[in-house]
Amino acid sequence: MTRRLILPAVLLLTLAGCSSSTPDDGSTAAPTETTEQSAEQVTCEGFYEGTGTPLADRADDARTALTGGEVEDGAPYTEVNALEQRIRELGEDAPSELAGLLEDVNAPFTEAVAAVNEARSQEVPEGEEPAFPDLSQIDVSGSEDAQAEFQSACSDAGYGA
Repeated sequence: MTRRLILPAVLLLTLAGCSSSTPDDGSTAAPTETTEQSAEQVTCEGFYEGTGTPLADRADDARTALTGGEVEDGAPYTEVNALEQRIRELGEDAPSELAGLLEDVNAPFTEAVAAVNEARSQEVPEGEEPAFPDLSQIDVSGSEDAQAEFQSACSDAGYGA
C-alpha cells in the first residue's frame, strides 16, 4: 500500500518543480518590439509568399483584369472574389497599420464583389440570367498606391531583408 502512495507523490513533486513559467531571477518577460515586428513579418509573408501564387501577384493581375474589362462571370470573377476574401482574412490578423493598407489594396476587389452581388440580387424575368456588371470602371489606382506603401512598410519591418 505504501508503494502505491509513493509513486503519485514523487510525480506530483516532479511536476511541481517543473511547472514554473517565470525565470528564476524573478523578472517577468514583457512583450517587446520583436513581437510587433513578428506580426508584421507574418502579414508580409502571407501577402508576398504563401501557397500557390502570392496574393501580391494575384492583386496585380486582378487589377489589370478589372481595368481591361476581362473580369466576367465565371473563372475571372471567381478569382477576384477569392482574392478579396483572402486579403480580407489576412488583414483581420494584421497589425493595424498593415491592416489599413490591406483594406486599401483590397478596395477595388471589395467593390467588384459588392457590384456583382447587387446585380445578382436584382429581379429578372424568369428564365433570364441577371446581367453581369461592367467592372472596368472601378478605380484601381488607390489599390496600387496602397500596395506600394505596403511593400515599403514590410521592408521597414525587416521583411525581405
